[in-house]
Amino acid sequence: MTQRLRVGVAGAGFIGAVHARAYAQLADVELVGVADPIAAKAVPLAAATGCRPFADHAALLREGLDIISVCLPPEPHLAVAEAAAAAGTHVLMEKPIARTVAEADAMIAACRRAGVWLMTGFTHHFYPEMRAAHRLIREGAIGRPLTLLDSMSITHAFVLPWYRNRAIAGGGVFMCNAVHGFDRASWVLGQPITAVAALVEPTTGDQGEDYGSALARFADGTQGTFFQHWGPYRTVTCELLVYGDEGMLHVRSWDSIELLRGEHRTIERFYSPEQSLAERTMRGMVDELAEMVTAVRTGRAPQPDGTAGRTSVALVQAVYQAAAERCWIALAPETGG
Repeated sequence: MTQRLRVGVAGAGFIGAVHARAYAQLADVELVGVADPIAAKAVPLAAATGCRPFADHAALLREGLDIISVCLPPEPHLAVAEAAAAAGTHVLMEKPIARTVAEADAMIAACRRAGVWLMTGFTHHFYPEMRAAHRLIREGAIGRPLTLLDSMSITHAFVLPWYRNRAIAGGGVFMCNAVHGFDRASWVLGQPITAVAALVEPTTGDQGEDYGSALARFADGTQGTFFQHWGPYRTVTCELLVYGDEGMLHVRSWDSIELLRGEHRTIERFYSPEQSLAERTMRGMVDELAEMVTAVRTGRAPQPDGTAGRTSVALVQAVYQAAAERCWIALAPETGG
């Protein structure tokens, strides 16, 4: 008989609502509740997903959960993870898992001491187009990868005010979105990033950046370019291009993957044209949460784990340092992978 797991969601904002609705699609999972100090968010989401609203994560944890999804701004992530670990609850932490490497290290240590799993919410591992890219690279479809471009441009309509507040988020667009780009490129190549250089929008005070570009060197010598942008117009583009010595892959997130090899060109599409962006992104989220649920049921570490989240935070901090010092920054060996 399959173990029925009790799960909860801390944070009833945009991504918290996605987690709650995704859990509702998983078999043998009971969504116990959603927690948010803003009742106007928690109450309707709880009603829509058939669970109870809670005023905070502590009250939710007292219900006895197997898994908690932490979908709050990064500032309280460490405290919530420590509370979950103390309660014996496994943690699915939304990205970025922390504002700094020091916070990420403390989070990983707390979960390890308590014997609970820590998973990072890197949804791109679970989209079918990214899984196809991961497989094709390993099959040698484009030969030896030489260079890649990972680019994201998102409309301001999707940018919450705290995303730009360094005190809350730990940075701007790089901390919010480049954590995905660094992680997915490394995962697809099977190679860690070992050094970065960067140009990032200058800001003052707690203001986070809206745009910037980074160069990266991977352990096997592959080169990478990472472009990040938030803008006041309706752009939602997220693409990964990998150029090899025998071919090229072009991944269009939430759409398709294109393979060029010699004179041959193939395009594989993974979504119905009628599907909205919300419907397409939900596909990856359901599979991400299913990975966490399966890992807890079978007693294995979920992937990507907390170390993957730490690696991306370290890379973003290295980008900020590289931009400030106008030089290449090498990453410590434990940061890669």
